[in-house]
Amino acid sequence: MNPTNAGSAMNDNNEDAQGKQFRVLDFEPNCPDCAVAVGEPHEYDEYDGGCDVARCLVTGLQRLMCGLDHDCGRDVWTGWWPGLVDCEQLGWMIGPGLPDLNRLYTEATWDPTRCTWVKPG
Repeated sequence: MNPTNAGSAMNDNNEDAQGKQFRVLDFEPNCPDCAVAVGEPHEYDEYDGGCDVARCLVTGLQRLMCGLDHDCGRDVWTGWWPGLVDCEQLGWMIGPGLPDLNRLYTEATWDPTRCTWVKPG
């Protein structure tokens, strides 16, 4: 710890006194909506669409709101909020654990073959 920050709980690098970095979105062993474990498909319900976190594998957007006439597929819970890993890989982070999802959804292109967001061009 920097001696000039000895009385402060946080320093300029978003680290606490023990040197651990704070993350806004962190790994979750279970989906925060449907509670499935990592590696399991999100819950699906024909009546209400099921899990709010689940993504359409064709568009990359929220499955619950997908109104297109196609099979959205069944994505699995990875332990990370949708888009977080993509933003980290693209370098589009607002802060530790805080992805710039607005930029992701407006500037990136969904690749349904690889199920990931990519920079255009």
